[in-house]
Amino acid sequence: MIHYYYGNGKGKTSAAAGACIRALGSGMKCAFVQFHKNGTSSEITVLRQLQTDVFTCTGSIRFFRDMTAQEITAVTKMHNENLQRVLQKTYDLIVLDELGDALLRETVDAAAILALLKAPPCELIITGHKPDPLLTEYADYITEFRCIAHPYRSGCSARRGIEY
Repeated sequence: MIHYYYGNGKGKTSAAAGACIRALGSGMKCAFVQFHKNGTSSEITVLRQLQTDVFTCTGSIRFFRDMTAQEITAVTKMHNENLQRVLQKTYDLIVLDELGDALLRETVDAAAILALLKAPPCELIITGHKPDPLLTEYADYITEFRCIAHPYRSGCSARRGIEY
């Protein structure tokens, strides 16, 4: 089945990582693919230790709004290569973290994603910020994360181990 976690609230990636850990605890083979992220957030360390195949962007990833056209082209290439790598193997669960944003920003091959959604090779968990129509059409589970309060609003910076 396909799960889609979206919204501006905190916890989408954490929920996806938690589901991945649950699957690993059941003996399932898992992959965790990050779009627009370079793999430096703390959950990636633990997932790698638990023998999860992790695919991320390499190098310094800036906020999309700050990227040059050349950086966007390079990130798009990495996203598509990572997607092809993960699809060449067999998994019980694949997390596609921030895929919703990659689709919105057109930094991933939409045709490849459509094919994946039409015939998921395993359980898929997808995260993003907006309710993408393609993802909501195919998702079996849809969960919206809504921000009611957040310390960012009062100037608190992201904290290692909590927000990343």
